[in-house]
Amino acid sequence: MFENLPDNIEIVASTAANAEESSWGTYCPPDDMIDGKSINSCLGDLYSINWMEDSDKADMDTETLLKQFLKVKELTTKSHVSDFGDLSFDNEPLIDF
Repeated sequence: MFENLPDNIEIVASTAANAEESSWGTYCPPDDMIDGKSINSCLGDLYSINWMEDSDKADMDTETLLKQFLKVKELTTKSHVSDFGDLSFDNEPLIDF
């Protein structure tokens, strides 16, 4: 989807997997409880959950897009996390976004 994204349009995209693979579900049964009830489905994919959990605990004033990307990429072990586009603002703090 983003493989040919130009690098001069001030857009950066990050994906859970490369073009040849799928992302992996997480918080799947039996770990799919909401208010004590199983919904019998995965609650997210590994990449998105890693990203949201990092965002919850990150110091948004100091953690950069690049630092978050690298942390989430390392935690996402079942697919190949990728980034595309204009990476020139990777050193901007998360608070800016």
